[in-house]
Amino acid sequence: MSETNLPLPQFYARALRNLLPVLDGTLPPLEESTHAQLQHAVEDLYLVGRMLSSLSVFSDNERLDEVGDKELAFMTVGWALGEAETRQGFGGPEPRKAALERSDTAFNSFLSILDTYKIVAEGEGGGARALPADPGQRREAKIAAHRRSKELREKISSALPGQPDAGSNPVAFILALLPSDKPSSTSVNDEEPDVREPTILLLRLLADLAVSSVGNNAMELQILALAPPEPTQGPLEDPRARRTEETDSTWRLDRAPGQYKPRELISGGGRVLRPFTILPSTSAMSDRERLRSDVFRSSHRLPTMTIDEYLAEEDRRGNIIRGGGQASYDAPTESELLELEMENDGTAGAEEAAEKKRLKDENWAQFTDDNKKGAGNTMNRG
Repeated sequence: MSETNLPLPQFYARALRNLLPVLDGTLPPLEESTHAQLQHAVEDLYLVGRMLSSLSVFSDNERLDEVGDKELAFMTVGWALGEAETRQGFGGPEPRKAALERSDTAFNSFLSILDTYKIVAEGEGGGARALPADPGQRREAKIAAHRRSKELREKISSALPGQPDAGSNPVAFILALLPSDKPSSTSVNDEEPDVREPTILLLRLLADLAVSSVGNNAMELQILALAPPEPTQGPLEDPRARRTEETDSTWRLDRAPGQYKPRELISGGGRVLRPFTILPSTSAMSDRERLRSDVFRSSHRLPTMTIDEYLAEEDRRGNIIRGGGQASYDAPTESELLELEMENDGTAGAEEAAEKKRLKDENWAQFTDDNKKGAGNTMNRG
């Protein structure tokens, strides 16, 4: 079957399968093939969005109970498109700014659909569109969002067909709701699983992620707004050319013969002003001499690799640090995660977390006993 003749669910699933290895880091981000696959997935997602609009799958006059179970999965198109756009536009400030603006448009469209059908209640998850300004309240909000996200992931994983891992990328959860490439069973006794409740939970999880991504995009747009404007494109001028005259007059006794102008060799009256040599007049010979004089000069080295090849080699050697940024800042610390685990009283995880917390406190107490305050400053300096 032709790709253009695929049913809408299969077409959407194919776009997500192309997008998943880009989002979860399976494909190297610097490869040209990765950018091509991402661009192909984005184009397919835009096409799915246009098809949904032309078919009027969702309406402002509908209620949530009027939407079919299979149609609920298509509410995730806006989130997938916004997440894909955040991986684009790294060619400069202006392309990056345009990609972030397209990402915000897709995320806001997704959140607008959820608001229309009242999938997320006010003050819960995506209903709170901004984090508090107070640092303490912001920390509590992040911990609550992390706890809510963990609970939603576990519920979604256990209820979806195939039970994907709770730590998987949300795209894997969406793919579990769509038809797969594997041949389906033809048994008349097979019943389709009830996916309505896990789909609604998935939409609430994506709402939390969308709100967080919109906030990160806003901070990055503020940084890009402070960046200096790009210089206007014009003929590139080699900085070495501006220093040629100064270099020659400082380090060389005389200029190269080819650098003299005709009026500097012979006066208007025909008098020779300085010695010169008549070379063959063929253009090929003169070009060859000029190129040879330009290449075989002292301290002139030609580049051996491009910038992309250099970055790929450094990435292969492990010299590029990954992670950090806003995502690491938003993630709870190890102590906060232990406190969250200890709240589940009566479980094996809570006991294990309590034991880790006890060992950590005991090691710190032992360290402070062995290293008294000021013990290393015997000369009382500082």
